[in-house]
Amino acid sequence: MTSHRALVWVVAGALGLMAPRGHLAAQNQGPLVLLLAGQSNMVGQGATDDLEASEAVLPPNVTYFIGSQAATPAERPRFGPEITLGQDLAAAMPGRKIVLVKHALGGTSLLAWAPQWDSTRAEITGNAAVGPLYDQLLEIVRGLDLGPEAELGAVLWMQGERDARMGEAGAEYFTNLTELIAAFRGDLGSAELPFLLGLVNPPPNRYPAAQEVREAQERAAREIPGVHLVATDDLTKWDDDLHYDNAGILELGRRFAAAVLEVSRVR
Repeated sequence: MTSHRALVWVVAGALGLMAPRGHLAAQNQGPLVLLLAGQSNMVGQGATDDLEASEAVLPPNVTYFIGSQAATPAERPRFGPEITLGQDLAAAMPGRKIVLVKHALGGTSLLAWAPQWDSTRAEITGNAAVGPLYDQLLEIVRGLDLGPEAELGAVLWMQGERDARMGEAGAEYFTNLTELIAAFRGDLGSAELPFLLGLVNPPPNRYPAAQEVREAQERAAREIPGVHLVATDDLTKWDDDLHYDNAGILELGRRFAAAVLEVSRVR
């Protein structure tokens, strides 16, 4: 396993990271890079076939990667928040290139995303076989040729349902989330990197630690500078009462876009 600490300077150099440069909508800036990470509601469970062809198209100034592979939403059977996220940001910043990099995997807990990943710990939530996801994301960013002018804008995080199923993982969610945020900021060379956190709302009758996870996310937004909650409680879902349906995931993308634009005004 490659240690994430060994990637710090390589990743920072690949992104051309620097001090915040003002409003993200400025037309003379380099590419704005956003990292989309988490579990199944970030992967997205929208049905692409239900969309009009024009709805599943990203604007020309938006580049979308799933892992290290360039992708278009229309070529996938399922879509996530990237569609409306990209459309709304492109409308707000028509003269700027926007790069969306998504690395997300359904059913994964913060133990699978731990910066100091340990297979025994990950197996508490049944995730030993899929980690270390955090290191994987850093490897993906390192491998992208984004150019020296690229600016990392934010991490967009939609995750927590897996931890909400397990009492032990739910009880330590705040600690694990705090460590993850600190690692992103340290390893990507941006101490004030915004972390936009979609508030989870799994059905509590099937997810006994749901309230603990929600309270941990709310606490992170209160206590950690630069962490912002994205509201989700009114988003519509499929019949499983867990995954956002087409309308819900499209609205989630709009809310993430609004959050990106909001944090850009205060940086």
